[in-house]
Amino acid sequence: MSQFNIGSKAFVAGEALEAYRRVKLSAGSGTQVEYADAGEAFIGFTAAKAAQGEMVSVDLKTTGRTFKVEANGAIAVGGNFYGANDGKVSATVSGSIQGRVLEAAASDGEIIEGLLL
Repeated sequence: MSQFNIGSKAFVAGEALEAYRRVKLSAGSGTQVEYADAGEAFIGFTAAKAAQGEMVSVDLKTTGRTFKVEANGAIAVGGNFYGANDGKVSATVSGSIQGRVLEAAASDGEIIEGLLL
């Protein structure tokens, strides 16, 4: 089920995390974060310290919120999305990466939660 998040979002800590550090989505996940290393893109900053497996609040770096997006086909959770026809998003490479999906889409027309990059 899609939802809106304004400013910050809770994720599962994929490793022990300190407060105020850059994090990225863990590979293949839309719910878990880990540290972003040198040269890596990041989604935001941790708001507090968290042990591995605990929930951690992340202050999102982009527009400060997540968005509901409509998929034009299957997109794997944590996958990049690109612009598609009719304002939809797609896993098919077309132009620059526009964001990552936090939920999987199985078919055309599904509404999922996305994070702009």
